[in-house]
Amino acid sequence: MKKETRMTIMKKETRMTIMKKETRMTIMKIKKIYLDLIKFYEKKNLKFKQKIIKLFIKFNSYKRRKINLLIKTLAEVENYKKRKEKELKLEIEKANCNLLLDLLSFGEDFNRSFKDNKNFYQGIKIIKKKFFNILKKEGLKKIKTKKGEKFNTDVHEAISIQKTKDKKLKGKVLFVIESGYKLKNKIIKFSKVIVGN
Repeated sequence: MKKETRMTIMKKETRMTIMKKETRMTIMKIKKIYLDLIKFYEKKNLKFKQKIIKLFIKFNSYKRRKINLLIKTLAEVENYKKRKEKELKLEIEKANCNLLLDLLSFGEDFNRSFKDNKNFYQGIKIIKKKFFNILKKEGLKKIKTKKGEKFNTDVHEAISIQKTKDKKLKGKVLFVIESGYKLKNKIIKFSKVIVGN
């Protein structure tokens, strides 16, 4: 899979900006040509007949070139979008495939631990460790929340408020019910906590 560099993307964006400027310039040139034609017709001077014909020919060839360039650019942009969508789809499929392979391995470990009654508890501990290693490899991190920590709406979700006699625990975490998690520094699950009041 061919990945585009930042430079390539910047070049394409610059080319699009240049094309917008060229389109504006084209419109201005077209207006000027038409104004010239109107002036010639208003004068009704026959000696300008040749000049008018040349201007029409010049305008038509210029218009044809610019339209062809515009069509080509639009096609390029459309192809670029399709290529990017296809690459993204392939990357997602590859990531899903890798995750499924890891989970299959995890399932096989479960089957082995149920077959071995003597070491069942030890097998479950190993499976738990392997499971969290898979998640860690995918970029998942546990949000560390402790009792007595100040309640923070950016990482905590209060599921209940409980009265407390200790004034130091007011507005602070009393119990952690469920741990929160980040995926590559983005919170995907808040820590569910009980807050002191």
